[in-house]
Amino acid sequence: MKPITQKHIIATGAIAILALGEAPVSLNSHPHTVYAQQTANTNTSETENKPDISQEAQAPQENPRHSPEASAITATDSSNQQAIENAQENNPNPSDEGGITEIYREAVGSSVMINGELVVLEPAQKAGKYEADNTQAPRELGGPSRQESAGDVADKPTNPVYRLYNTRSMEHLYTQDAHEKDQLPKLSKDWVYEGIAWQAAQLSEKPVYRVYNPKSGEHLYTQDTYEIKVLTSKHGWKAEGIAYYSSGSKPVYRLYNPKAGVGSHFVTLDTNEKDILVSQHGWKYEGIAWYAEGGATPSTDNYRLLGVKNYKQYAFGAPSGCEGASLLQALQYKGKLTDWGLVQFLKTIPKSPNGNPNSGFVGSPFEEHRYVYSAIYPAPLTTWAKQYHPNVQDISGSSVDSLLDEVKAGNPVVTWVTINFQPVRRGSWPFGPAVNNNHAVTLDGFNQLTNQVHVSDPIGGSYWLSRSTFEKIYTARKYAVVVR
Repeated sequence: MKPITQKHIIATGAIAILALGEAPVSLNSHPHTVYAQQTANTNTSETENKPDISQEAQAPQENPRHSPEASAITATDSSNQQAIENAQENNPNPSDEGGITEIYREAVGSSVMINGELVVLEPAQKAGKYEADNTQAPRELGGPSRQESAGDVADKPTNPVYRLYNTRSMEHLYTQDAHEKDQLPKLSKDWVYEGIAWQAAQLSEKPVYRVYNPKSGEHLYTQDTYEIKVLTSKHGWKAEGIAYYSSGSKPVYRLYNPKAGVGSHFVTLDTNEKDILVSQHGWKYEGIAWYAEGGATPSTDNYRLLGVKNYKQYAFGAPSGCEGASLLQALQYKGKLTDWGLVQFLKTIPKSPNGNPNSGFVGSPFEEHRYVYSAIYPAPLTTWAKQYHPNVQDISGSSVDSLLDEVKAGNPVVTWVTINFQPVRRGSWPFGPAVNNNHAVTLDGFNQLTNQVHVSDPIGGSYWLSRSTFEKIYTARKYAVVVR
């Protein structure tokens, strides 16, 4: 048994862990980023036989026991000393919970530092179906209509219209010219290619013109020849000719943001993008600008949806089987164990010999008990997965950007979050502090244009949610396993 480094002993009671963590990952927001952070309300009813999920972790407050006077060493009783020894024996690697480095004596309800943040430890009570039934997943509007196939076009010949974005001026550029599309990002790192916006007819009776303002660098797209005449004759704009043609049945929407300056006009085929910009970000809908022949193909740099299978853990009688379900979803996407069912797979889960999820699954995935920490952590889950597929890796500690790079490469990622992405609540367990409302999902998609990620959730199903919501919960621990 390793000795405990004690800088201070606060009070007798349950075990708590001090963690030295990293600063939260900051989001590099797209200037027209679309996101809608949804936090479901928890049910506030309490009964003697149901876990209390009504109290979210409170903001850090000054704890009187952390005053200079309280930090003096106090006497401890034999039971508290035994609890510390048990924690050491049951947690041979105390750094597993979010960068834990040292063990302290701390009472339940006291403030402790985890990942650089003061948190309040709750009693060790494992959340489960009651919380799942009384909260809601932060589900957002579905995937973009721009994910339609470029082949979804009319019989007439078409050309792709490419969409680029300037991160400095916040302007969008639309062009049929593949050379222009390729050269702009090479000439300036400010230009980012965002994919095919839509498919336009090669020729029609309704041209869309492009005009350019040399003073601001802005482009405007219009079918109105009078508007072009006014801009070029009175305001110094330069006509650049026909950009593409309007034809077909798919509407392209035009929006206006009076506060945007350059880039104040924006067009999109994506109704989801249009609706969220208007409802949440101050853009004004100006109507249908023109029509397109076919759907869009976003760049894989900006959009990817793997579409892994979804297993509902409660439907299969596995109320504690989220990690196993998330892993099987990822393995089957890679073509492994495709003839296996969830129950068969969960029966092979490695069990913990000491009640510590760092050494295997605690309890049974087919049972749910309030005082049993039914879970398995990344290291033993990786070992389990490698029995069926050698190319599985524990990438815990990775940023969300790194996870999305894996998804971009076609690799689903098992990530540890919370039930319905509710605020993290930590309890004081014999092996150390752990997330009471622990849960796992398979990360299998992202949309940079709307700032969303996609998960296959063994409780909530498959859905899109705000990247910021996912990031806030995931970075509390940064537990992740990738299946390549």
